[in-house]
Amino acid sequence: MAYQPIIIEPLLNIVNSLNRTFLKLVVAILIFLLGFVLGKVLGRIIYKMLNEIEINKFLKTATGMRINADHLVSSFISYAVYFLSLVAALEQIGIANIILYLLSATVILIILLSFFLSIRDFLPNLISGIYLYSRAKLKEGSFIELNGIKGELLQIDLFQVKIKTKQGDIYHIPNSVVAKSKIKIRKRKP
Repeated sequence: MAYQPIIIEPLLNIVNSLNRTFLKLVVAILIFLLGFVLGKVLGRIIYKMLNEIEINKFLKTATGMRINADHLVSSFISYAVYFLSLVAALEQIGIANIILYLLSATVILIILLSFFLSIRDFLPNLISGIYLYSRAKLKEGSFIELNGIKGELLQIDLFQVKIKTKQGDIYHIPNSVVAKSKIKIRKRKP
């Protein structure tokens, strides 16, 4: 009979731990549901208030643009309340920090990826533009042939070359393409 506390005590600890975990989970679900209802109600109240003061009409007369501000602001507030209730529910469970770190890392990764994709064409054109300025014998006003395009060289800048054809068409050619192409410089107008 002396061995009963050794077996019963760990079982009681496991049951108590499960009860605490279950209670935390139930409270987290209630927090999230309450936040969802609060966000929905708050969004509708704000929408009605902004609609009654005719914010859309005011913004249209002030800016000249048609903006659906009442819907935009009410949706933003609703989603903010949803997000805060989700964070509070995750904090109740004890995993909010992990989720927020993962979410922050994902947002930073998306921003960095977008930045690098946006400069993908910028850097080669800039480097080629510097090369064209320093090494190439291209001068504005000269007549050139480049990739089958014949015309007057209107402008050379750090990113592109502008060529005007006989027909009046203006071509904007990126410097990275110009640097890789064979260019014929003509002495006079074709």
